[in-house]
Amino acid sequence: MSTKEKSALMHAENLAPVLYIQSDCDTASDRDSYVSELMKHIRIDSYGACVNNAQLDNRLKNNYLDILSDREFLFFVAKYKFTIAFENAICDDYITEKLWRPLVVGSVPIYYGSPSFKDWLPNNKSAISILDFTSPIKLAHFLHNLLKNDSAYEEYLSHKLNLKRENRVTNSKLLHALEKRQTGIPNDFGNYMEEFECFVCERIQKNSYELKKSIVTKRQYNCSLPRDPITGEINKRNWWTEQWNIEKCGAKLLSHYITNNISINIKHFDEQKMTMYDNNEC
Repeated sequence: MSTKEKSALMHAENLAPVLYIQSDCDTASDRDSYVSELMKHIRIDSYGACVNNAQLDNRLKNNYLDILSDREFLFFVAKYKFTIAFENAICDDYITEKLWRPLVVGSVPIYYGSPSFKDWLPNNKSAISILDFTSPIKLAHFLHNLLKNDSAYEEYLSHKLNLKRENRVTNSKLLHALEKRQTGIPNDFGNYMEEFECFVCERIQKNSYELKKSIVTKRQYNCSLPRDPITGEINKRNWWTEQWNIEKCGAKLLSHYITNNISINIKHFDEQKMTMYDNNEC
């Protein structure tokens, strides 16, 4: 959809320039607090349960969570010049469809999530990071300026609009990854928790057979303590912060159980975990 078509739809259908649609309103990233502040400075259509101020039509409203990849829903997202793409949690390599969907349909993502997300964008200007702005009002001013300048706005859509195919993706790291990736990998990974559990079990069996020990480091998985998305400070009012610290105790205790080949009783394990937390032993 061209920029002119989007501008025409904004007026014809009274659309805001920015789309937000989320129904998980209790997240470690505390994304709704940022969106609520941003709303004070630029109009946002929020269709989900979180910070709701707009209603989906019945075709999408009744089952939008089940049709997130359907053509009709993708066309709906494509109408908007910008889409807020805030992850549930801020983890090094946790990048979800919240970024990819608007990127694919040509709605510029406003992103908050993985610190490494720019490594996987088609170009330097394929998405907007809220961390590049000192406050929501600064971001709003930037968006207003893009809305006044189609050429500047379209710089963020060069991966969609560039007539020369070879110029649509200029990120060398992404190009290299695409060249080296395996082919034939299915997109449907099923239940990712079950997949991960199977992976861990298989790795434990393999390491036991080969008498090897694998230590997970932050290089494999890292989610930092929840921070306030506006101030950047540790978010002590977010209950996820306490949960993060509790599960840090759980990870330490689980390591002890596995290393010493101790059978796990869930009730006893949870009691020990909370005792460790209460005694600040993590």
